[in-house]
Amino acid sequence: MDNYKETTPISKEFDFSKVPSWYTLCTNNDCPLKADCLRYLAGQNTPENVEVAKCVMPKTLKDSECQWFDRIKTSVWAAGFSHLYDNVMKKDYTKMRKTITNYLHGTKIYYEYMRGERALSQEEQQWIRDYVKHMGYDWEVEFDSYFEEYVYNHKEKAND
Repeated sequence: MDNYKETTPISKEFDFSKVPSWYTLCTNNDCPLKADCLRYLAGQNTPENVEVAKCVMPKTLKDSECQWFDRIKTSVWAAGFSHLYDNVMKKDYTKMRKTITNYLHGTKIYYEYMRGERALSQEEQQWIRDYVKHMGYDWEVEFDSYFEEYVYNHKEKAND
């Protein structure tokens, strides 16, 4: 985590509100993989008011293997880049801003990232750092804040 100033660590209390609505849960208490599975962790922390959810069926576990297994991983995300252009020369500003805006999928979403309303993945952070270097700047890009969060596998089946 060399590139990160103070990083807010992941909370010891699991926050179910951060589980994406598309994420498949698991409640199989007999699974030998449950201690390392994010689907099981999320399933065990489902709030009482959740009545219906997409879940892995226990019968999918075969020979201690589960195609839905999603190993618990965390990543450091960045929020906001309000000072990104502070040291950019005027002649480079428009090109840099347009290129980063295009990379971040358009003006509306660009501003959500810039204000920290959307978080930048490590890959997105690195792309921005590499682009700034490509433009000839040798300073280290700092984002407004950093935080650790779970990485939810977005594939329908973990092995796909």
